[in-house]
Amino acid sequence: MAIVRVAALKDFRTNALSTSYVSTGYNLGPLTAAQRLVGFFHLTCSSTGRTLVATIQDSSSSGFTTLSTAFTFGLSSEIGSTWPAPVAMSTDRQWFRATWTMSTAASTGGSWKGLMGMGIQ
Repeated sequence: MAIVRVAALKDFRTNALSTSYVSTGYNLGPLTAAQRLVGFFHLTCSSTGRTLVATIQDSSSSGFTTLSTAFTFGLSSEIGSTWPAPVAMSTDRQWFRATWTMSTAASTGGSWKGLMGMGIQ
């Protein structure tokens, strides 16, 4: 088992998420062909009635003009965590950021607390 160093893309354990958002981009430096991206989403407190969809996006530049989605997390009232299988990345993709949107299909209120991040294996 390999050790993975992770970085928090968004720490919302204290201040709950209540609106849609795009985080700051993080440059992890050049990747090698042998490395894989690991993502995680921990939910410690949730609201019912709305759905939170979070993603980890990657790009070759800080402006995210050509981006792709590495991971998508769809959560609603589940408390726990999800760790998708690590994915191989293109060596030119070294910028990463978190995004999330909140649906208002069933309710206008809602908030979530937790931690979202990624790492290189």
